[in-house]
Amino acid sequence: MNPNSASDAFDVVVVGSGFGGAVNAARLAEAGMRVLVLERGPWWGAGGRDRPPEETRPYPRGALGSRKLLRGVRWARNGRRWERLLHRDGFLEVHRFPRLTTVTSSGVGGGSHHYTAIMDEPPAEFFDAYPPEITGAEMRPHFEAVREMLEPAPVPARPEKDAVFDKAVTAAGLPGAQACDLAVAWGEDPRRPQTVTTAAGVPHGTSTYRGTAFVGATDGSTTSLDLTYLPVALRHGAHLRPLCEVTGIGTGDDGYEVRYLDHRTGQESTATAPRVVLAAGCLNTLRLLFAARDVDRTLPRLSRSLGRRFSVNGDRLWLLWRSGVLEDSSWGPSFSAVSRVPRGDLPGYAVGAVGIPVDALPLPPGLTRMLRRSTFLFAMGPDASDATVGFDGRGLTTSVDRSLDPELFTEMDDALRRVAEQYEGRRFLPARAPGRDDLLAVHAMGGCAMARSTDEGVADHRGEVFGHPGLFVADGSLYPRSPGRAPSMTIAALAERQAALIAR
Repeated sequence: MNPNSASDAFDVVVVGSGFGGAVNAARLAEAGMRVLVLERGPWWGAGGRDRPPEETRPYPRGALGSRKLLRGVRWARNGRRWERLLHRDGFLEVHRFPRLTTVTSSGVGGGSHHYTAIMDEPPAEFFDAYPPEITGAEMRPHFEAVREMLEPAPVPARPEKDAVFDKAVTAAGLPGAQACDLAVAWGEDPRRPQTVTTAAGVPHGTSTYRGTAFVGATDGSTTSLDLTYLPVALRHGAHLRPLCEVTGIGTGDDGYEVRYLDHRTGQESTATAPRVVLAAGCLNTLRLLFAARDVDRTLPRLSRSLGRRFSVNGDRLWLLWRSGVLEDSSWGPSFSAVSRVPRGDLPGYAVGAVGIPVDALPLPPGLTRMLRRSTFLFAMGPDASDATVGFDGRGLTTSVDRSLDPELFTEMDDALRRVAEQYEGRRFLPARAPGRDDLLAVHAMGGCAMARSTDEGVADHRGEVFGHPGLFVADGSLYPRSPGRAPSMTIAALAERQAALIAR
């Protein structure tokens, strides 16, 4: 680590403020620990209204604002590697591998600003793949704690697009649509939004049904982490430093040293603590750990299982262009219903439709009208979860493609094709990078799998890294297998459990 950098000491340093980081920060601060949260992005939208102006940004909107939609690109393909930081305060980051393109978030509250707000609890048997200390029954109170904070509920007035989707999946021979619990505040009338408070006592608005959640809900209706868990952390004395990007992790006399760059000042600093919670998101957590083990050699005892059991959650995304039966895919929540498809003795998969947030995009009127009649169709299922991520000394590498689980991907593509035909669209295209076997995923997970030993994974049932006591992982990289459903609620519930164990 850099002996000339500024340093300060805490009981725990949390890297990242998404579902794993925010939950840990809140619960550990409540337990009386001195907590520092380091987040590379700014405060976004309503969550930053009481913060200093240099720490906050409005959601990317309009011709000028949309430039901040993209933070940067990490490219590792065709023997070429380059990284381009476009905006230090940008919203999303794109990672491009030979056969996989994926997107990660940047900002206080992490992925809660650009997901569809679905809270999806997996069946109890999902935890059979976890260390034996974790069971479905043991996880129940932790899921309830997440529900209490994020208050998910189905949309009370089902939008027209849900009826179209239900008719399409039924005609395609799939199970009918089921309403999903969404972490959104619903009012009595979307045309007359109200001011309500989150479980943390923070005022915010009710939904206006404009479907912009996955590019930032400008109506403030999503119960995002910056309106729920993080205010609890701050209220109990936690320090949160936005626009501070962690660049390295090592050990020192006082436990762990976390090196970070403050993008506001350009200064490099170091925070020390006996405990570190890594919750930077799957790919960024993997990158930090690989660099610490193989380049800086500051965490030399990290398991050789690092990077194994990687998954894309079976993500498939199709664009259906100009439906003949859909009036406006942007009216209503981005996503609010799903068809759950069984596969005999195998775990099933989910099919859904996501509206296009045309009101958030700087588009000409003609294109806006066409996109209102278009929609994304998606499927996600529990893939084989046996891909590998590596590290070439400069960044991550992976060759994951459809061969990860060809039978599942083929079955889901066939289901999406049948559903798309019912929409009577002008055309429907798999939203993937060029190449027949390429994947576009928004749920990269695994690589730091929970396991019983270093032969099987990287961390134990508490998320504590084997060989490095006090170093914890708390994001999607912990998954030992793909859930085949939205992972955010499970990440948060595991973090509730983890924080309770750390606080003891």
